[in-house]
Amino acid sequence: MGLIDADLSFDPRDPFFPLCGGIRWAVQVFTTDGGYGLDAGSAQVHDGGVRADRLALLGQQRTVEGGAEVVLHRAGERVEWSISVHCPEPIKAVKLLLTGLPAAEWWTPATARGQRHGPGRFQLEYPGPDWPTPWAACGDVALSVRDPLVRRQILHVHQPAHAAEPIAELVHVAPASERSRSYRVPPILLSRNGSADSLGAHMSFVEESRGLVPWERRADVPAWLREIALVVTLHGQHWTGHVFNSFRDMAEALRFVAGHIDGRRVLAYLPGWEGRYYHDYPHYRPGADLGGTAGFSELAGVARELGVRLMPMFGGHGANVARYPDWPEAVLRNDTDRYVELINRPDWDSDRQGEGDQVFLNPAEPRFRAHLVESVSAVVEEFGVDAAFFDTLGYWVDDPRRDVFTGYRQLVAELRARHPELLLACEGWWDALSGLFPLSQQWFGVPRDVQRPEVLTRYARTTGHLGTGAPGLGSTGVHEKGFAPAPPAPALPGHIPVLSIVDDTLPAHAAEAATLIHQAAHRTP
Repeated sequence: MGLIDADLSFDPRDPFFPLCGGIRWAVQVFTTDGGYGLDAGSAQVHDGGVRADRLALLGQQRTVEGGAEVVLHRAGERVEWSISVHCPEPIKAVKLLLTGLPAAEWWTPATARGQRHGPGRFQLEYPGPDWPTPWAACGDVALSVRDPLVRRQILHVHQPAHAAEPIAELVHVAPASERSRSYRVPPILLSRNGSADSLGAHMSFVEESRGLVPWERRADVPAWLREIALVVTLHGQHWTGHVFNSFRDMAEALRFVAGHIDGRRVLAYLPGWEGRYYHDYPHYRPGADLGGTAGFSELAGVARELGVRLMPMFGGHGANVARYPDWPEAVLRNDTDRYVELINRPDWDSDRQGEGDQVFLNPAEPRFRAHLVESVSAVVEEFGVDAAFFDTLGYWVDDPRRDVFTGYRQLVAELRARHPELLLACEGWWDALSGLFPLSQQWFGVPRDVQRPEVLTRYARTTGHLGTGAPGLGSTGVHEKGFAPAPPAPALPGHIPVLSIVDDTLPAHAAEAATLIHQAAHRTP
């Protein structure tokens, strides 16, 4: 059973307070050791909100020390909650519960066009692929969390057996590295009759608080990127050792591509160039089985001759414990610092179980970040590559030892200080991440055609995922998805088409590849 299906087996009996138009609200407080509601007996309603001088165990059977001050600011069709809580134990999360909302399905800026969330139970989590900015709408009601920092926000909508109507829960999770016995939740806004205006106001706040700059004015976008019409994924070596393309094969593939489109409009993305993909992480030198240093230098020379830009892939988190002995100090930990947090655990060799030596490291840890910076710098300085791609950075983990997003910022700042013209790209996108990386890969399996694409395309560009299937049977190359024929990519503004090339692509499927290249060549960047 997943987390989204977990629930209380009793009525928490929260005191709900009226808002307007039949909407009612309540508050719950969570520590690492328990969950509490406002004590119904001590809760006092006043003109500006509610004050509770005690908390109660969920279910209201017993009161405990602690309390909450909830101030409501009303301005026309808008209500803003300011929630402050205190408790004898460090506070993990605070939940605002809302009932009486319109009987309509929900949508967010990243919901696929023509689709909605609900009417059954669903959960969205920021930051992540399904909720890249904490704003959502239901009927004529829109909710917005105005948090200046990157912190976990969760929207969970369900109708428990004890409730007469659905309950929308907005959960704000306090950073694991900063938990204390008192906490103030960032403002939560509810707006009626104007969801479009609400989203505009929300994104204005995001721009200011996250430092987002519109695409046309970004200083970290090289001029050549604005002309790119096609990303070509040149798969190198699989985790098992299988070679899809040597560096000489990659050079020949680029010559083929440049025969159908101006090479200056092509960005060549190189996963598995360092040898056995993920197995050799986080050591990044040209793989011996692909041609080594001499072969990579030859590839770089051909790319320069054709005008093609090269973007090798680096693991933003990934490491093989056998290859990086300092991993315990940098590894991502769960929020209570009890165990290692894994982003995923792929089965790379098809023995039907995840590999045991893959861990994920935090770029906020100084030695690992320095290792990444030095690795990228060496490749830039020796081979003159134009870009660096960082795998998995779209995944956010609440590491109690060091703030992950701070590590991302530091990584970007240090690389840009050394290489101001270097393009930095990453896997996945959400609002604050788009402020750091002007180019991303759209998440694997996540819709591209979304309700409000401007939450991405106003600031950055995106392209197909590493696992996009190659022409033919749809090989995903070095990725763990096996064969996954790619659906036709919609021609969407801000989305750069991708062509994946594996070992049989050009020998057996050159015509299909050429068609994809021609389609990209006739699109406006």
